[in-house]
Amino acid sequence: MRTRIFLVVLTAFAVSCAHVAAGAAPAPKPSPRATATPNPTVSALSKLTGRDLDIAALRELLPRFEEDVEIAYAATLNADHPALLQWNQRVIERKSNQIKALLALLRDMNAAPGRRGVSVVTPEVKQMRQLKGGPLERRYLPLMIERFGTNGAVAELAVRKGTSAGLKTLAGEITRTERREIAMMTAWLKEWHGR
Repeated sequence: MRTRIFLVVLTAFAVSCAHVAAGAAPAPKPSPRATATPNPTVSALSKLTGRDLDIAALRELLPRFEEDVEIAYAATLNADHPALLQWNQRVIERKSNQIKALLALLRDMNAAPGRRGVSVVTPEVKQMRQLKGGPLERRYLPLMIERFGTNGAVAELAVRKGTSAGLKTLAGEITRTERREIAMMTAWLKEWHGR
């Protein structure tokens, strides 16, 4: 992996030097998304196909959504901004409904859920319970941005490669919602905490 990154950087440098030598403007930098490290969860799931992918995506999203609900509950106790508190309530309600839909899809496929995240006190939940006000928000928003990014990537993969019509429909809704909420959380983080 490091060799690949080195080669990309070396190639970009060589192209920039050639442009400068020719009197042209340097080549634009690649977007962060293009050079970002692949998500290991999505990489593992992308190797699957058909029903195996459908079930694996559902089994990945289910505990993640249950953990999202637990983290949101914990953060709701001590956040400063009313908009964040109201959004947490909507997230808890939406994700709770999506959890029911994920479980129903698994049932329809005669598949067990696998690992569960309901009522699990993860390190993130513990941390949200300990923090208050600004420090909580500065930790919570980036955490949820990362989590929603992975959720959206898994859902997007299910839309592209999945075979279950029900999963593809739900995954499409998840992808759109997670992206919209990532943009909103990013704006809040910048507005409220200058990040």
